[in-house]
Amino acid sequence: MAETYYTCCGPPDAQALLLLHPMGARHEFWDECVGVWSKAFRVVACDLRGAGRSPIPDRPWRVDDHVRDLVAIRKELKLRELVPVGCAIGSIIAAAYAAEDHAHIRGLVLSNTAPRLGIESKQRTEARVALVLERGMDALLPDVIDLAFNTLPRDGRYSRYTDMFRQNAPHGYASLALGIVGTDVSAALSSLHCPALIVAGRHDILLPPDLSRSVHQLLAGSEFVVVDAGAHFLPYQTPDIFAGLVTDFLARQNSRRGASRKH
Repeated sequence: MAETYYTCCGPPDAQALLLLHPMGARHEFWDECVGVWSKAFRVVACDLRGAGRSPIPDRPWRVDDHVRDLVAIRKELKLRELVPVGCAIGSIIAAAYAAEDHAHIRGLVLSNTAPRLGIESKQRTEARVALVLERGMDALLPDVIDLAFNTLPRDGRYSRYTDMFRQNAPHGYASLALGIVGTDVSAALSSLHCPALIVAGRHDILLPPDLSRSVHQLLAGSEFVVVDAGAHFLPYQTPDIFAGLVTDFLARQNSRRGASRKH
């Protein structure tokens, strides 16, 4: 039985999408995209362990730990084929999961991604965790949200994300953040041979577009798109654009699969 929390909606026999949120968020991060995708896809949105309604580990939860959680979800739902869709650290976990569970992967979508998290990311994450454990989630506000929403308006969407971030349990945030530091999925990416879409935000200063481009270069035959209107959280900040890109990408891939079967 899967221990992590997830929601599932959409036609039960449709192609399945597995949605993995960024650090500081939870499954509701995807709500607007789910509203679009659930008309044509079976959509599974999980809370990574340490976030939302999922259990809080008593240690840093590493990428391999998240991969085991995702395999458990796939088995519980008896999904034979699925397409992981991840944003920021969710994209890094998605890549590792796709490489491990490759027999069931029919595509991959990575948003605001990177092949590895280097020393600058490690230092930034460890400093944030120290503040959170000492003073709570509010200690990072508004700076951490301002970085993620670089150049974007401080509107209702910004406020809703701030509220979601504030509701994280400090120890849950710490286990997720410390578990991801120093992660390198370059080998996992190079091993994949599935259709892939890589999407970057023009104004992302936390994982700039060049890092997403590096992932694109590691994934043979992948597609790469830069969204001019977005920053660090494309599926949340530009949901209509992002949902459309993913829908169109999957339609193209499914059409090609159908054509190849005829021949």
